[in-house]
Amino acid sequence: MAEKWIQGAIKRPGAFRAKAKAAGKGTQAYATQVLKEGSKASTRTKRQAALAKTLSSLRRGKAKFLLPLVLAATLGTATAANQTCAGSTLTPAAMTATGPTPDWINARGLPALLVQVVRTAGTATVALEVSCNDTAWAPVGNGTMTVSATTPSAVASVMAPTCNYRAHVTSCTACSLTVLYSCSGAH
Repeated sequence: MAEKWIQGAIKRPGAFRAKAKAAGKGTQAYATQVLKEGSKASTRTKRQAALAKTLSSLRRGKAKFLLPLVLAATLGTATAANQTCAGSTLTPAAMTATGPTPDWINARGLPALLVQVVRTAGTATVALEVSCNDTAWAPVGNGTMTVSATTPSAVASVMAPTCNYRAHVTSCTACSLTVLYSCSGAH
């Protein structure tokens, strides 16, 4: 069954190998170059490089536990549930109580992630959280945003995001807010 998932993840068989050959490098060397911070490679090429690295690890048997997470990260743009990262919301309806957003963002491999909290009523504190296993969520440093009548909107950003991200409303006094997000390099 895993092989069928892998076949589904490979949209253009041989395309990444051809790019590596054109650059005069082997597949793994080219993947390492493409995934380095500051690389000007396209988002598609970066996703292909990540998949090449993953498939190489799978062949060696070292990354079997990562297969679902990595395939989810390489199948398309960053996602929250089934939304694309090109300017969307983590809150299908306004949040009016404490708790995590119903959706999360998988922004692995993108240059940056921006999360914005927009208040329409009351006051609230929202923490940006990260999890690499979708179970243990931890706050992102400098990721706490407070919104009120005097500060109706707040933003947190993550450079070179890894794993999954969500917003968590930690305090809410008669609040009503939405959480928006966008990723650079996802368009």
